[in-house]
Amino acid sequence: MNKLLIGKCAIVTGGAQGIGRGIVATLIEHGATVAIVDIQKEEMEKTATQLNALWFVSDISSPKKCRVVINSVVERLGGLDILVNNAAPSRNREMIGKLSASTDWSAHSELVIGSISYLVEAAENFLPPGSSIINISSCNSSAIALEQCSWAYHVSKSGLDQLTRWLACRLGPQGIRVNAVAPALVDRGKSPRLSDNSENKKIIEEIVPLGRAGRARDVGEAVVFLASPMASYITGQILTVDGGLGAREPFGVALKTAKRHQLTEKR
Repeated sequence: MNKLLIGKCAIVTGGAQGIGRGIVATLIEHGATVAIVDIQKEEMEKTATQLNALWFVSDISSPKKCRVVINSVVERLGGLDILVNNAAPSRNREMIGKLSASTDWSAHSELVIGSISYLVEAAENFLPPGSSIINISSCNSSAIALEQCSWAYHVSKSGLDQLTRWLACRLGPQGIRVNAVAPALVDRGKSPRLSDNSENKKIIEEIVPLGRAGRARDVGEAVVFLASPMASYITGQILTVDGGLGAREPFGVALKTAKRHQLTEKR
């Protein structure tokens, strides 16, 4: 395999499990040294041991905490070339379809928007020209899935896309590229997975042109591409990783179709 990130140092927030773990694994496969930042100590330690990554337990909800963890990681890594912002709050199923969800909005706005701005501010002076910031967004940033996500989730991911573009313009003159990856239906490595259910699998094969749910590795490979020299003239972009679902029909309609067929995603 042609390793694209040999000698590069990366931070992945929310890298203990699921999509984050897939990103960590793929970065390491391509030669990067990776530090995981997460609040789930047990899962993170297990992942770090299995993948040979560094790990740091940290809450990233304030500028001070972000400065502390960035400084600590850079000291251990000896530098920083890639910042992957994947951490996100757990989805509160009770808030789906409800408008009066101030606590849900606080959680999403603080972690999805606030923490990323704090982390970027803390990391900016360590990132050399040619470095890359990659935010993990969602296909639901540009479509509505009432049965799957709360309004706070939709709005925070939409805000993240715009923050990505703003940061790309702000940091471009310093040679720092900023992009986002927007996945759709993804098997996150949990058990049971989305496609483990035979009925779900059949529906996914019908509605996704490539005939399967995404894998955490698919997201990881998109991150590797955006972090690599192959994407040296790409910034301010949202890279959709959905197996063609959004091209076949609007994503919200696709989810509505899935709902009619009793598709339920295990999260």
